[in-house]
Amino acid sequence: MKLKTKLTAAVLGVFASVFALCGTFSAVSLKNYSLDTAASEEREKLAIAGRAFRQVGTREDFEEMGEIARDAYLKYQFRRCYKDGYALIKNGEPLVNLTGYEIVNLDALTGEYAVQEVGGRRILLLMEPLLYPDGFAVLAASDVSSVWENAGRQAALSGLVFLASSLGASLLLALFLTRALRPLEELKNAAAAISQGKLGTKVAVRSSDELGQVGQAFNQMSDQVEQQVEDLQLLLGSLAHEMKTPMTSVMGYADSLLHVRLPKEAQTAALQRIYESGARMEQLSSRLLSLLGLYENDSISFSEIPADALFRQVHEDCAPLLKESGVRLLSDCPAHVSFYGDAVLLSSLLANLVQNACRASKPGDPVRLSARPGKLIVEDSGCGITKKDLPHVTKAFYMADRSRSRSQGGSGLGLALCERIAALHGASLKIESQEGQGTKVTVAFTEHLQNDEYFEKRL
Repeated sequence: MKLKTKLTAAVLGVFASVFALCGTFSAVSLKNYSLDTAASEEREKLAIAGRAFRQVGTREDFEEMGEIARDAYLKYQFRRCYKDGYALIKNGEPLVNLTGYEIVNLDALTGEYAVQEVGGRRILLLMEPLLYPDGFAVLAASDVSSVWENAGRQAALSGLVFLASSLGASLLLALFLTRALRPLEELKNAAAAISQGKLGTKVAVRSSDELGQVGQAFNQMSDQVEQQVEDLQLLLGSLAHEMKTPMTSVMGYADSLLHVRLPKEAQTAALQRIYESGARMEQLSSRLLSLLGLYENDSISFSEIPADALFRQVHEDCAPLLKESGVRLLSDCPAHVSFYGDAVLLSSLLANLVQNACRASKPGDPVRLSARPGKLIVEDSGCGITKKDLPHVTKAFYMADRSRSRSQGGSGLGLALCERIAALHGASLKIESQEGQGTKVTVAFTEHLQNDEYFEKRL
């Protein structure tokens, strides 16, 4: 069953229940009001007739009469004063009955009035005692079947009104729900389109209510999925391209060794080239596994790390590259500055940044490694990064100058790895660079995230 059908049925069910309760209450209230009005009118008639009946004699007159004479006299006077619809009651038994009905079970008449069903008709009964003589009362009986008939007609009319209003409400509700739920139908179709490979499919957002917010979230998700797939395609394409170059080199030199008689020096050079290409593939594989492995956080251990200890480790890790490139690494580390994180990951982050700075610098140029409260900074005065390349340098396998990067052993994964490590520490990676003037990379930690509670949640 569709949601629109469920909502329509639920609303109509509530509407029917409320209408039924209101209709029942209205019908019962109308009936009771009509009965009270009829009883009040009968009581007034009894009072008028009673005043006339009391004129036929005094209490003393009736006390002087014998019972038979008194009863005969009262019968005569009762027929003179009262018309049809009344009865004279003596000690619970009818003495004169002008009601046209058989009077039985007067003991049940205990309230202000009673309604009894006689021959399919409903009769309203009221009894008013006479002031004198004692033991006598006047019973009024009137047919109030019309009250029930009116109530029935009212119920039937209410039913017709309910059916007509329900039909109209159903049509209006169906139109309203069709319009209101149209965004959900569009979301369903868009999700189906994405599942069939039509990435980037979006829905029109026409309102700012909850459905509109869901639509906005869906569009953001669609953009994110499309971007993720594009990044993955770029990653796979770049990986295939990066692996092809050293593999071609390995195959070429291996073929020469197998099929060509080379001098000893040429053989050694070919083997050296094969070794270098294998080392490049091993480095590329290691970097890629490191990047992917950072999504598995179980092995990450956070603790307080003094900045000077972190810098010493970076110096040790980068010592061979610094010696080879002739670049000077200068450290600026104030006392008592520390960071909360994983020592291995943070040293790897800084080592990657220092290696990138060394590759961008000329021999003798300085690379500055600085620590400030909540910040780690790596700065060089090398070749810099163009404005066109700057927004993309943290993407996996992206290299601004591919020929220079490959010649210096770069894989295009360093900054992507750095950005992931920074994110795991609640930090951001800010890269400032101008072509020909150097690059400054700042790892900025968010102060309120540098605490145990945050990292317990992250891990």
